[in-house]
Amino acid sequence: MKRLWQRLFPADDLPGLLTAGAGWLGAGLLALGTFFPWFEVPEFVAGDAPFAGVVRGFEPGLALVFRAACLLALLALGWGARVRHRQAVGLAAVLLLAVLLFPVAVLRFAPATAARAAWLWSQHDQLTGYTGDIYTAQEVRDATWQQRILAVNEPLETRIFELPTWSPANLEWGRLLEVTEWFGLSAWFAQTLGRGWVCAVGGAALLVLARGRERALADPGFFRRAVWPACAIGAVASVLATLPFFMAAHHLAAARDLVRGGDPAAALAALERAASAVPAVRADGIFFLQVGRLESELGRATPAAEFYRAQRLAEDGFLQQAEDAMRAALPTTLPDSVERRVLVRNLLVRAVNVLNTGQADRALVLLETVLAADPCNLKANYVLQLACGRVGRPAELRLLAARMRQTYRFLNTPTQRPVLAAAEENLASAEWQYGEPATALAHWQRAKRPTK
Repeated sequence: MKRLWQRLFPADDLPGLLTAGAGWLGAGLLALGTFFPWFEVPEFVAGDAPFAGVVRGFEPGLALVFRAACLLALLALGWGARVRHRQAVGLAAVLLLAVLLFPVAVLRFAPATAARAAWLWSQHDQLTGYTGDIYTAQEVRDATWQQRILAVNEPLETRIFELPTWSPANLEWGRLLEVTEWFGLSAWFAQTLGRGWVCAVGGAALLVLARGRERALADPGFFRRAVWPACAIGAVASVLATLPFFMAAHHLAAARDLVRGGDPAAALAALERAASAVPAVRADGIFFLQVGRLESELGRATPAAEFYRAQRLAEDGFLQQAEDAMRAALPTTLPDSVERRVLVRNLLVRAVNVLNTGQADRALVLLETVLAADPCNLKANYVLQLACGRVGRPAELRLLAARMRQTYRFLNTPTQRPVLAAAEENLASAEWQYGEPATALAHWQRAKRPTK
């Protein structure tokens, strides 16, 4: 090994030593990337008591496949470096491209996990946005000890990305953000990615540089000849990644025209073709509602049609009937399904409205139903903390605050601190009202420097 090192990188060759250092550092980062998680979302494991339990990380099987592929590629590159294989730089470049396409793969092959991450980010965004709960509660939170806080009553987003409704012919600069979301480069991915993916990207890039320089020493014209093939491969990969979205846009436009033409069966088939092109479209609440509308017109008894009918009841003012229908349908849905998310969203809006009108006991029942169906829901957790403080249930409030802290361990955002501070203030308010001033003071002090 020492003889190989001296032959490849003599002592007086500083660039060679730097390249060797980059290669070893890249290999080390890539190795670390195979052990750390790449993309984790929270998953709740219920305990014995109500609201008790533990939040743990869940990583889709796709991430494990990528981690195993990186480990195999690292072993192959190690063997290639030992025998000076001419294709080592090509393997490193392919590895870098594959790692960079991981967000696209998550969106394409693990849409349920992507939808869960986007759903969690939507809840946090409603809590911390400039019209969110934490911002709008600043004026009354300190003076009235949580009793006059009105929770924000806006429906949560139930989408992973904007539905494609345009073609390459009418591309505008303002739509470039939508295109980046098609590659998985969105807020929900950035906030739930693990350190493993970051290590893998950095390690693969360093390996490309290190192996590329070695190849360039033996073949001085290598870099000049490799630029255009690399650009062509990247362009082809980008086109192939965006093509399904344009196909889905075409089918969505066709479905819209068929609805206008009075053919719901053909429109429903067009929507199905759009979902076949991009499976993540099924996670969109608007798409689900449109499917329900068409199936309702066709007289079908499906979950989407039942939700559409319940939504119409709510729009027509039959709020209690709509609430009963949604609560009855909630236990029949799957945990990560779009059906459950849209039902949770609507019931949460109903619960917030009830709480804001002063009916804390009734809101408590609704919020418990919502949180039982969606245990890591940050918005429902926050509103339920307010309800527990108003009806005098500090024990449950402690469990809710603990669950919120554990859930936020899987969000990479500094804006979680105001939410955690609000949870500590809720605890301080409850402890003060029910005769524990020392404990209330401790929570108030922790609210100044909240930790996960």
